[in-house]
Amino acid sequence: MPGTADAAPASAAASADDKEYFYSVLNLPKTASDHEIRERYRQLSIVFHPDKQTDERRKEAATERFLELQKAYEVLSDPVTRRAYDTLGPEGLLLLQSADFKHAAGAEFEEELRRQQRELARQRVEQAIHPKGTVTVGFDASSIFDDEYETEDGSPLTPWQNLQAALGDVRRDSMAVRHRVQTEIGKKTWLVLSSRITMSNRSNPRQRPYYGSALTGTVKHQYSPRLAFEATTNLLAISGASVKSNYQGDGYTLTCQSVLHPLLFLQPFTYKKGDTLLLPPVNLSLARQLFPKSPMQGVLDVGFTPTGPRITAAVASSAFHDSLQGDELPEERSGSGSSLAFRAPSVSGLSYYSSEWQFGFDLAGPMSGLNARYGLSFLELGVHVQTVLRLGFAGLTWLFGGEWRGNNAALGANVSANVDGVTLRVDATYFGQTLTLPVILSREHNNELAFWTAVLPSTALTLIYYFRIRPRRRLQRLQFFNDARRQLREEKSDLLRQWKETVSLLQDTAQRHMRAEEACDGLVILEARYGPSEEDEGTEGLEVDVTVSVQALVNSSQLYIPGKRSKAGIPGFYDPVSGVPKTLRIRYKFRGRMHYAEIPDYLPVVLPLKDHLVE
Repeated sequence: MPGTADAAPASAAASADDKEYFYSVLNLPKTASDHEIRERYRQLSIVFHPDKQTDERRKEAATERFLELQKAYEVLSDPVTRRAYDTLGPEGLLLLQSADFKHAAGAEFEEELRRQQRELARQRVEQAIHPKGTVTVGFDASSIFDDEYETEDGSPLTPWQNLQAALGDVRRDSMAVRHRVQTEIGKKTWLVLSSRITMSNRSNPRQRPYYGSALTGTVKHQYSPRLAFEATTNLLAISGASVKSNYQGDGYTLTCQSVLHPLLFLQPFTYKKGDTLLLPPVNLSLARQLFPKSPMQGVLDVGFTPTGPRITAAVASSAFHDSLQGDELPEERSGSGSSLAFRAPSVSGLSYYSSEWQFGFDLAGPMSGLNARYGLSFLELGVHVQTVLRLGFAGLTWLFGGEWRGNNAALGANVSANVDGVTLRVDATYFGQTLTLPVILSREHNNELAFWTAVLPSTALTLIYYFRIRPRRRLQRLQFFNDARRQLREEKSDLLRQWKETVSLLQDTAQRHMRAEEACDGLVILEARYGPSEEDEGTEGLEVDVTVSVQALVNSSQLYIPGKRSKAGIPGFYDPVSGVPKTLRIRYKFRGRMHYAEIPDYLPVVLPLKDHLVE
């Protein structure tokens, strides 16, 4: 859009806050007509045109003034940019780059422009302090599943009456509000301020609820790309400081954490024989890649606390999976999700995903136990599901949950069960602000309740996926390929012309090779097509006929095309649609017998092979 992206001269920048500066440059009022703006620009551009100046000093001044005139005319001569400038000044010109206002009416234009202004202000605040807030409201609904109510004479209530009485006993048992802001105070230093207000009800309803508050400050400093340090303290009480240092080496990460209390520093002056010597708790953690070409990682965590030592060891790994590509991608490309935005949407949304697992144990006295975790992230849908198991002296604890994440929002839920009861937790996040609702469903060990609490919502989400999300993704996929066809016709006409010319140049070579192969009953290419791996209604008509090109590559009844790279660069080939796995399909005759092969894009082509024989 004219006048929105060019850099303003120095004098214009100095008056950036002046919403009528460009009118001042042309010496016109804001009510000036388009004709008056054109005429004044023509008159002044003649006066200040650099080519009309002979003195170098005057030429330099004239050039600067001429650029200002050009900038002012570009903005004020365009109806859209002028409306934006008249409404918000220079900031309005910046906002034009974030949305399309060409078809907006007068009032609608100003409303949308101001909405964009508020959004830009919000983004600036977020970038400056990164605010995050969490409101947690806990409920105790155990009365619904644990309690059975009776009438005054001791007879049981009907199920409906029992439910009504139980719902009346559902209560809010806790509430907490947390807020966090972070700002950069130095080139490598950040300050984080966190506040927390909590309220929890006592087990005895006659007792007053407990209220607590805290304000903590954290300083983070990045000494080098490998070494980082942070210190956290409570700003409302003298409680010492928690310090943490992190060092990232080649293939390993070392973390050291401790708490320094003021009493530790007073011990040399107050210590008496027989007193207990206070030592700061220390926690050391080492995470290391176990094998050079494997994502498997080992974690060892050792802690020394006043209650005793604690040792945690675990092995974890993760991997990316692509059911459309299979094993065709070379190793250096198969583990990255960076190309997700450039690929066609799959109908299921489940074709591109990552998996992660972890298994370990804790040695911490009565709290010792084994733990395991497994998770799946479906990257196209933005959905993550996980299961956590822990077996300790107190029994089995398990958790099952899932989460959906969008650009600025997230919604998740999980259910956990152990000997202390069953808890359902729901989290909703929007622009960094989170609402958490933990609900105690039972204070007894009730695996059946936990099972149905997990199964019923999962079944409902599965039905929504099959009857709502999958049809919508199918339409998105069809639209993707329709756009690819249109782009091929309109924007890639030169590519198609070059392809036809290349095939024409290869025609003589291909016919000569075919005659030679037919004479010795060798390798004859009957048909070769290069296109999307998935063949459905969306990909129809997006295959490239490469029969001539492949036959031209045949030599002495053999064909070899190296792998680990796309075949789109071979003469006579081209990529009909970007972001989609490709396959080369070849039907050929060898020794008079029919063969057929489908070779993924990044795998080598070796013909003839006995495995290709069509019975």
